[in-house]
Amino acid sequence: MLTTACKDAIRAMIYIAKKQKNIDNFISIKEIANNLDLSFYFLSKILQKLVKDGFLESYRGPNGGVKLAKPMGDISLYDIILSIDGDDVFTQCILGFKECSDIKPCAVHEKWAPERERLYNLFKDTTLEEIEEEIEKKINIKL
Repeated sequence: MLTTACKDAIRAMIYIAKKQKNIDNFISIKEIANNLDLSFYFLSKILQKLVKDGFLESYRGPNGGVKLAKPMGDISLYDIILSIDGDDVFTQCILGFKECSDIKPCAVHEKWAPERERLYNLFKDTTLEEIEEEIEKKINIKL
């Protein structure tokens, strides 16, 4: 449902939020890529989009990198998904039909529509701050 780029963006944003909880410094993209086992170049492109959309600040140079541009509590998973993938997962037919609605439904519309709404609410209501707090409570959380 979510693209690889979107999943990587979410993981990177969680990593940045976790690191920024204690220190408000720029975090190098190389560090993020290495710790999350992601391609530096692919991650750089993803993070550029999040900078453009105002979720991250970037700084070039020896101490450069990225950091959150907003408080953790003001960035939801929905915001990240919208920035990277758009809102298709929340608006389009799961079978890919262009026309699928309550009036002209596809074969799984009746089952998919409530699940799509549930996912929308889950992502909209989950912030980086909440995720960071959950990570603090648990041991061995994978990013």
